[in-house]
Amino acid sequence: MDILGKFTKKSERGEKTWKDTKTYLSQRYDLLKLEFLEKSTQLLSVIFSMLIIIVCALVLAIYLSSAIIHWISLALNPTWAYTIICLLFVGIIVFVFSKKDVLFVKPLIRKFSRIMYSDEVEEIETENMVKDAEIESETKKGGRNE
Repeated sequence: MDILGKFTKKSERGEKTWKDTKTYLSQRYDLLKLEFLEKSTQLLSVIFSMLIIIVCALVLAIYLSSAIIHWISLALNPTWAYTIICLLFVGIIVFVFSKKDVLFVKPLIRKFSRIMYSDEVEEIETENMVKDAEIESETKKGGRNE
């Protein structure tokens, strides 16, 4: 009898362990889905806001360039006004293309990495702040020679 009782207890523990494992995995899967939803929503909001800014900037450039062309054409030939604005846009395109990493790529990568790895980035920043505070307190006490 005693031997049978041990086996039934082990099988009940095994079933409970399996049930707990399934519950844990199910909850982990649900958490991953929610985190993916949150991060994808944040990424899409950044992308859509950038698209809105780009469209507004293009509309502004069109109206501003037509106003400048009209103003220049009062003093010069309209052909020269269009040529000057065209050269201005070529210069802007060359400048933006040469500085695209600084203007667009690095800030977007920084923003996307903060969204995707927000927990890790916050932990690293917190650790760095704690280390900086410790170093600062040690230097104020005179306990550290530099």
